[in-house]
Amino acid sequence: MVNNVTGYFDFNNLGSLRSQALTDESKKNELLQKVGVEYESAFFKLMFDAMRQASEPLKSGLNESESMDQYEDMFYTEASHFIAQRQPLGIAQWIQQHQLAVDEPER
Repeated sequence: MVNNVTGYFDFNNLGSLRSQALTDESKKNELLQKVGVEYESAFFKLMFDAMRQASEPLKSGLNESESMDQYEDMFYTEASHFIAQRQPLGIAQWIQQHQLAVDEPER
């Protein structure tokens, strides 16, 4: 059974995903898909960080605090993971196809 990674900070399931990838060849497609989703999640997080940085001059300063910045960072991290699972860009599919092509023996 392949575990679902439920969030960015779900280290136990990320570790079990890695151990399954090293030991179970029969679930290779499913594991590659999950790795691709995690990669897309990281891509979305980078995109959100760039958007936040670009909008920094527009902030008013009324609600500005270190705890608010930390909360926003956690929110965008979880949002990126949520979006990657439900609205993929195709990066996960590309990673899966590429890895399967690389692993396929040359004919």
